[in-house]
Formats: sequence, structure tokens, C-alpha cells
Amino acid sequence: MITAQVVDRYLALGRCAPFDRLTTAELLLVSRHVHPRSHLPGEVILSGGAVAERLVVVTGGSALVAGEAAPSVFDAQSALFGLAVRSDYFAGPEGAETLCLAKPHLFTIARECPDFIVGLAALRSKSGATSGT
Repeated sequence: MITAQVVDRYLALGRCAPFDRLTTAELLLVSRHVHPRSHLPGEVILSGGAVAERLVVVTGGSALVAGEAAPSVFDAQSALFGLAVRSDYFAGPEGAETLCLAKPHLFTIARECPDFIVGLAALRSKSGATSGT
């Protein structure tokens, strides 16, 4: 059954690279596995120094890292490769709405949807090696 929440998540993810590379069926599957979170202004979304246990997608508000705007999708590099998150990610001044994809689901998508990984790599190369994606 496709709930209204899944549809909302589907639409939010579909507007965001690299999820825009997924087929309808793949995106619906992912939409069922992401979990929404709301973050107050200045709240830590992802702690620096630790290995990320999830991929974070900002769908509303904003996130900051090292005093700069964070990419809308972070920290795949940490979650996929076990690298430490480079710095704390904070919710911006208006807070942040995020969808979080747990590491096991991220690995499943990576294995089943190679275009998704190509999209993550393209995001990383666009935003530079220090973006956290």
C-alpha cells in the first residue's frame, strides 16, 4: 500500500539528485525506507568525527557545515566507506527537515541501482572533494 507519507517522500526525493536517476519503482522502494526528521535551528544533524550511520537528504530549511551551506545530500562518503564525518552538520537558522536513509538500505540501493552511485559521484565532483557527499 502506498500511503500519503510515502508519496510525500517520493516527491521530495524525486526532486533531489541523485534520487532523480532512479526509476519510479526504485524511488518508491527508497521512499518506504527513509525516515523524516525535524531539526531545530542550530541542532546537530550529523556529528563530525563519527562514521555516519545514515545518508541525510535536506528537504526543507537548510543545513550548515563548517559555517557554509551544506549540500542537500550528505554524508554518503562516510556511510558507504566508513570514513569519519569531516565536521558537524547543523540545522540552519530556520531549522531543517530531512529524510534519512539508514546505511543498510543505502548499501542495497548502491548494489541494485548503479546509476544512483554514479549520481552521488557526480554530486561530489560538482561540489568539490570537501562537500561531505
